[in-house]
Amino acid sequence: MNKVLSSSLSRRTLLKGGAAMGAATIFNSVFGFSRVLGQDMAADDDLQTIINLAATAELFATTHYLAAINGDLGLAEAQVNYLKAGFLAEQDHYELLVGLGAKPVVTEFYVPETLFSDQALFSTITEVAETTFVAAYLAAVRIWSKSEETTPFAVTAAQIAAVEAEHRALVRQIGGRLANNTSYAQYTAFNVSSVVPVLQPFLDGSGEGFIGPVAPPTADDIAAVRAEAEAIGYDNPGVPFAAMQEMPA
Repeated sequence: MNKVLSSSLSRRTLLKGGAAMGAATIFNSVFGFSRVLGQDMAADDDLQTIINLAATAELFATTHYLAAINGDLGLAEAQVNYLKAGFLAEQDHYELLVGLGAKPVVTEFYVPETLFSDQALFSTITEVAETTFVAAYLAAVRIWSKSEETTPFAVTAAQIAAVEAEHRALVRQIGGRLANNTSYAQYTAFNVSSVVPVLQPFLDGSGEGFIGPVAPPTADDIAAVRAEAEAIGYDNPGVPFAAMQEMPA
């Protein structure tokens, strides 16, 4: 997938649409980052900021879902398969973003102590996270749809948001709540950076009762879940719009 994407729209093309803020300024520390960029701003996030933040969220998601798969949540086999498919989707998103030159802000995460042994807590926290991811990608859609040059990335962001919304529905079902409870995905973030305060405890362990750090999946972890893709029915028929060689009429 990354090879296809690279052949159609390069990282250089992606970054051409906006002047990237200096990484040393933005990512000097997670604390400074959240306080500077964690508020709604008049100016749009630049492209490098968007993909870096998105990659951080996706890396957190893979870490989160793998820990849940290996945890003690008492889930049925079908529910574990939901999580494995969710893991693979988030890993695909992460690899796509890294292929575009994204660099996660952090590579280790923190979680509530009982998150992977308390089914109700896991469902609630994961719904918050997935709702936040949807909001972030909708913010990216808003920004990238302003320019014809970045329109393919706006469509791709919408594709990812749709999948994150599926994950939200599934974790609501795991928690015994109505899965499809809304007519519209929640648009709560003007910028992608606006969601950072929601995720802050997972990035720095500042939440009460949070433990860690939890390391992200290894290459062996990823390969092990990928080896089960066919068995669980994860056939991944989608292609990122930005990677399509020929756009449909």
